[in-house]
Amino acid sequence: MNLRTTLAVLVLACFSLPALASKASSANNFILVDSQSGKPVGKAAYTIRESSKGYKVGGFFQYKMPSNKQGQYDMSYRLDSTGNFLFGSMQDQAAQKTYNFQPNKQRTSIEVSTIQAGGLSNPTSAALPKPEFYFAAIGDPSAIQVLMTSALAHPHPDSIYLLLIPMGAINPMNRYRLVSVQPDAARSGTLDGKSVALKSFTLRFHTGPAGEVYLDDSNNLMEADIPKLQLNYVRKNFTLSPAPSAQ
Repeated sequence: MNLRTTLAVLVLACFSLPALASKASSANNFILVDSQSGKPVGKAAYTIRESSKGYKVGGFFQYKMPSNKQGQYDMSYRLDSTGNFLFGSMQDQAAQKTYNFQPNKQRTSIEVSTIQAGGLSNPTSAALPKPEFYFAAIGDPSAIQVLMTSALAHPHPDSIYLLLIPMGAINPMNRYRLVSVQPDAARSGTLDGKSVALKSFTLRFHTGPAGEVYLDDSNNLMEADIPKLQLNYVRKNFTLSPAPSAQ
């Protein structure tokens, strides 16, 4: 297995993750929406819980795209107290194949091994451009939650974050991507029929269309519209109100 075709690295920033687990006791449920058609194509859920060494993230996502690409994945991984990825795994339910991810001690590379039908593959590895990074499968809204929590709590001077995107995502990107997080105009929406004030942010990639992220007053992810990743993540029972008309 060629790791360069297995992993995609999206360059974003160095991590810090205090007070992430504000909704640790319950699952965060999302609808996955195709960013081109606007139609639902799947669902996802995650939990983020505090652990003795930092945080434990668990969840799943499943989708069927208009192109007939489909999949169902379970995830489990650990972060340290500042949000850095420690180790984790992702299981492809259709193929009954598990991918294990482990950085080396110096955090200069990441090792990937697979388990399928009881057989363990020889691990492969790829260099990491930064020692601080986060694991972010496309289809997993927890990645956006952690990115925004970190960027707001401890913004990096250059506003650059590093996400590691594993194989199995809807649209693997086999090169680096730069993105900045910029505040945008306030918006509003409804959750379970009740009005919600929103903070808005633009995710601006080096190339391609920008994305928009919407958080409530407690910085919980409500919606992320990211055409670069071909998906929008919409919290279950949440509706974004139309943007106000320009005066």
